Amino acid sequence: MFSLSSVARASTAIGVSPIIKEIVQKQAHSTRLTLKEVILMGMLAIDKLDDQGRQELADQVHQMQVNGEI
Repeated sequence: MFSLSSVARASTAIGVSPIIKEIVQKQAHSTRLTLKEVILMGMLAIDKLDDQGRQELADQVHQMQVNGEI
């Protein structure tokens, strides 16, 4: 599963990225979950991906970072 330091980094990332914070808040509002629960839900969903799916998702997120989208 995820280490405590992963969760701490996720918390820090949300604090510094208004775009990520907005996405998490919208998801929380639509699902009626807390921000923490939405983050954990995403982490659990990533765990369910196979290696190729995880790599494709990581590549997509990295490209968003490179493009300044997040």
